[in-house]
Amino acid sequence: MFVCGLAYGASRWRHGGIIELLRERLAAKDQQLDEYRERLHLVPARGSEFARLSHAELQTEALKFVSSLREWLASRQAQDSQRQHQQWVAMTRAADEAQKKQLWDAHTGDLISSSAALNNEFDAKFKVKTIVLRDELLTRVQHPDPKAHDHHMYEHPTNPIGMGMVADDLERLARLLR
Repeated sequence: MFVCGLAYGASRWRHGGIIELLRERLAAKDQQLDEYRERLHLVPARGSEFARLSHAELQTEALKFVSSLREWLASRQAQDSQRQHQQWVAMTRAADEAQKKQLWDAHTGDLISSSAALNNEFDAKFKVKTIVLRDELLTRVQHPDPKAHDHHMYEHPTNPIGMGMVADDLERLARLLR
């Protein structure tokens, strides 16, 4: 019995040390990430444009931004949907298999280029502001759920669904401000 207790104590001491070491490494990585963001001018050293806002002003700005992001997404999706519908209609009316294959290849190429254009436009118009808003909101939200924030999603949303998830998360965070 004594040996089991001793083994348990030693194991707990050892694993506690490992956990503490991992926490220290994680804190160092977070600090390094903050330094990189400052160097890349994603967040100025004096704080972001949102740091000087009150909670109510930040909430208003975040919700307005989310609305503009969703409007942009809806507009792009409507354009893409209409163009894809026209391409499908053309494929169904194609005279022979060779023409259908040619239209299919063109359709596939259009999907790829449209996706790349959407991602590039998101990066240029929204990406930096989504990250800065998220970071500011996370510093102010009372008890954010760390599992609910997929930081990778903000850095690289790969399609309209991911971009919509970013908008949803920003809205949720903004509504948690008190």
